[in-house]
Amino acid sequence: LSMRPHRRIAGTRRRAALGLLACAVASAFIASAFLSGLPTSQTQTEASTATSQAVTSAAPPGPGRRQASLSLLPSLLTWAVAGSDSAFAAGERVVVLGGSGFIGSRICERLVASGASVTSISRTGGPPEGAGPWASQVTWSRGDVLSMDLSETLRGATAVVSAIGAIGSSDDETTNGATAELAAKAAASAGAGRFVLVSATPLVADAGLGGLFPGYVAGKKRAEAAVKAFPGSWTVLQPTFVFGGDAFVLNPPRVTESYGAMVEKVLETGPVRGIASVSPAFLKLALLPPSFVDDVAAAAVAGALGKASGVYSGHDDISSAARL
Repeated sequence: LSMRPHRRIAGTRRRAALGLLACAVASAFIASAFLSGLPTSQTQTEASTATSQAVTSAAPPGPGRRQASLSLLPSLLTWAVAGSDSAFAAGERVVVLGGSGFIGSRICERLVASGASVTSISRTGGPPEGAGPWASQVTWSRGDVLSMDLSETLRGATAVVSAIGAIGSSDDETTNGATAELAAKAAASAGAGRFVLVSATPLVADAGLGGLFPGYVAGKKRAEAAVKAFPGSWTVLQPTFVFGGDAFVLNPPRVTESYGAMVEKVLETGPVRGIASVSPAFLKLALLPPSFVDDVAAAAVAGALGKASGVYSGHDDISSAARL
């Protein structure tokens, strides 16, 4: 019997599920657009403004904080390198698996700014299009974690960061799970002291999407179990939706930095958090604040530095790790 109809059905289900994820993001946008029009009391506005001004004047910009103007980015990176308690020692090497991707490339950039010697391993083997001058300071290697010998590449590395992931692929479980298992084992054998995994919120499974993406959920569980068994320091990041960049993407669902920042600001408010706390998992997944890609990257760097360890789940946890 031909398997083509079954494959066609599976492909249709995957596309439908990705559509549901996109709808969840859209729900957050609709909520933000509605709630941003609600009146705010003068006392709340003045208190918020005063708090914002106090924080801005009292603290230097940290690795996970966005600024109103992109012109301040060089100052951010300079501050990150200048802090002796935040930067890597000369010659410390960090290997990023999936370093050419959306999140992985941001991790590479921040590692360079923190003084690390960075090696990226990815299937494309090069920096993303439009990467800045920082990319010239990364050693870009082409390879597939599933088939290559990682032992030599990871030898001498202080930390290993895995930003490999896929949803809706032909084999989500292998891509998400087996890669992390092999990488964690190789990192331990090579003597790396720290391992960081960029995973995903368990709300994906709780929201019922595990039935549509069983391999994705199973793979993430395998990956996290492998990292938690790592003999050194380990960090697992579990973001919900991650936003950033200047393009809207369906797979995985992603929105631009400016649009995502607006949604994040609204979904951080008390009323929305209250609604999310009593909502079923699927709606809760849509109403929880998304994470800015630079915050996820900064949290990963904190893990690579040994300043963060354990599980950081959701927007607030990741934001706190990004400020370490």
